[in-house]
Amino acid sequence: MDWLAIFLFSILRPVLGLIILAGLLIYWVLKRKLPSEKFLKLFFYIFIGIIIIRSLTLTLLNYWLWSQQMITQWFLPPYSPISYLLKYSWHHYWFESTATILIAFIVFFGIYLFNKKFEENLFYSEERYLAGLGILATGWPNSLIFLCLVIFLGIIFHLFNILFFFFKRVRREKEKVKKNMLQDSIRLSLLCFWVPCALLVLLFSDIINRYIGISQFNI
Repeated sequence: MDWLAIFLFSILRPVLGLIILAGLLIYWVLKRKLPSEKFLKLFFYIFIGIIIIRSLTLTLLNYWLWSQQMITQWFLPPYSPISYLLKYSWHHYWFESTATILIAFIVFFGIYLFNKKFEENLFYSEERYLAGLGILATGWPNSLIFLCLVIFLGIIFHLFNILFFFFKRVRREKEKVKKNMLQDSIRLSLLCFWVPCALLVLLFSDIINRYIGISQFNI
């Protein structure tokens, strides 16, 4: 049973995230388009379900393993209150999952609400699912690095984009062309950054934790 616990605790989520994100990227490159929004939504909620089932399975598995040893039986009822097991499970199996899912939903609905406020001019509809999948794949606390990386690269990209449109508008004389170009430059989409940045954080998470110390946000 130890191998199952190791697989669920350390391997399942990053491997699943890597498979989903790499598959999306390959599909995007080959087809030159993203999968349908319905397809992305399905994967988003399936991923959340797997994370919840993973934490629940680890909790039950932990109970079973403790019940098999004479020493660890003292951590279970009737020798110890059930709150000890629940507290242990929260720290080890549920906190990371809860934080990851919570951040995914915050970003998901944040993108949705901002897009509604600015009349669909900020993001593409698929982005909330790509952002959510990226957060679910990288997990807490690496999802913080993922979001910072996306925002940083997005700002740099759009600064160059604004300069490009500015110098191009200078060369134009017709007001109609200027207005069209200005409208095209309003959309501040991060579409191209969600999947690659999530893959980078997944692949280099060990290096990130070693030099940035992001793991201190764990409890």
